[in-house]
Order: sequence, then C-alpha cells, then structure tokens
Amino acid sequence: MPQGVASLRRIVLGFWAAAILTIAVAVWLSASTGDWTWLARSGAILTALGLVLASRKILIARNDLLNLLHDMEKADGAERTARLASFKQLQRDIDRQVLERAGFALLVLGTLIWGFGDLVGRI
Repeated sequence: MPQGVASLRRIVLGFWAAAILTIAVAVWLSASTGDWTWLARSGAILTALGLVLASRKILIARNDLLNLLHDMEKADGAERTARLASFKQLQRDIDRQVLERAGFALLVLGTLIWGFGDLVGRI
C-alpha cells in the first residue's frame, strides 16, 4: 500500500475514533446527569469533525504535491521540466484550496459555538 494511502487511512480512522469517543463520553455524561442535551451537543462536535474530514481534498493535494516532489528528484531534462510544470499547477491548486480550508474552519467554529455557546456563561 502506498505511503499516502496509509497516511490518509490513519487520518480517517483517527476521525472515526474521535467521533466514537465523543459519542461515548456524551452518552456517559447524559446518563450520569440525566441531562440528555449532552448527547445532542455531541452532534455539534461530530458535525465539526465531519466538516474537517470533508476538506480531504486539501490533504490529498498536499500528499500529491509531496509525491511529485519526490519523483522530481529522480527525473532530469524534459521530464523534469514537465514535472516542474505539474508541480506549479498543483501548488496553485493548493493555494486556491486555502480559501476552502478557511471556510471549513469557520463552519467548524460556528458549529461548536452553536452547540456549546450557551455553556460559556456557566463556566
């Protein structure tokens, strides 16, 4: 299995582990306090995790960029020029995705405030 695929698989498994842990803690808190809003609030965390994971295009593009750089070290002449052009195009694509990433960050922050904002006054 290529290193990039294994890396992405670990990321996805990490997100699933975080989601399962979030649900387990929320169910435990809800059962212990009798306040099932904790389980409902965990939905905000799951949504935020999902939004972050949905930005996988950025992770994949970064991985492609690293693989291309690695391949460029082995090439020479016209092949190196072609790979450099591919590298520059991929770099531009990643730059465009920075805006997408910022948008996802705002969605995550907004979701967490939506789910937990009323608790700030109780701290």
